[in-house]
Amino acid sequence: MLMKRLLAVLVFLLFLGYVSALTPQEAMMEAWKTGNYSLVEPYLSGDMRKAFTEKTFSTIREGMVKEYGPVKGYELEKTEEKGGYQIYYYRVIAEKGNYTVSVTVKDGKVEGFHFAPKFNPEKALYPLLGGLLGLLLLWAYLRKFHAGELILGAVLILPVLVVQPPLQMLPGYAGISNAVLAVLWSGLIAGLVQEPLKYYFSRDKTLGRAVYIGAGFGLGEAIYVATISALFGGSLLGLFERTLALLFHASTTALFAYSYRNGWGGKALLAMVLVHWLTDSIAAYWHVNPSTAVLVAGYAVMLLTALAILPKLLPLARTESEEPEVRW
Repeated sequence: MLMKRLLAVLVFLLFLGYVSALTPQEAMMEAWKTGNYSLVEPYLSGDMRKAFTEKTFSTIREGMVKEYGPVKGYELEKTEEKGGYQIYYYRVIAEKGNYTVSVTVKDGKVEGFHFAPKFNPEKALYPLLGGLLGLLLLWAYLRKFHAGELILGAVLILPVLVVQPPLQMLPGYAGISNAVLAVLWSGLIAGLVQEPLKYYFSRDKTLGRAVYIGAGFGLGEAIYVATISALFGGSLLGLFERTLALLFHASTTALFAYSYRNGWGGKALLAMVLVHWLTDSIAAYWHVNPSTAVLVAGYAVMLLTALAILPKLLPLARTESEEPEVRW
């Protein structure tokens, strides 16, 4: 019995010596290789500890193992210094292929862990197919196609990409690290930027043309997501997500056109800002606490919104007479 205890203590001491001998970047890579979060936890900075929880670590790692296979090893490719931060780039050697990650270190603490972009056009396929599927579903019912409005909607994604991200990062710039506040702020900004923009361009259109402005916006978003997926990876789930997102955007612009002509456009805009706030807050929360339940909740809000609006307004859009071509 005594020998077993002495052996256990010896193993524990050896483990402590092994951990203390690791540099922060090596601890991160050993944790990634083995799946043992406790190896890197003591080396994480305060902000990193909040953002990169054990659950987040495990979820991301499981996704990469599913795609690339178990990690066999890693090797340092290069190091660089930026603004007082040391960045270490490692080549991860996995069973099905290799990929590159970076570990950012400052003052002996891990401040970041990222995947280095690697363009893979195959990963862009699912979001693109999702956007096209949503568009096809709308066309199959309406049997009308408005290219001008579709292009207009797709172009509207450009100012969103310029304005929205900097506004969403304002809490970080102000030194506010509260995760709940960051999640709610991110969702609110998405609603306040996107919905008024869609409202302005769709409010005085026929329902059919308004639907295609929303569809174009959803398609533009799908193209953006496809680009991100090609760089950082994607999955079959992206097809379902982009189909839902396109139908969601099409339902909101249809509602804007219908409510504006009936004198309650402002109320519809407020309602959709709140719904969008909820949807994007759930999406932002998933990045903090990834889980199937959170993902399903976000998809459910988009699906229920589309089902509440499109079955009522698409039949009207199908039978109404059309206005002249799009005026930008």
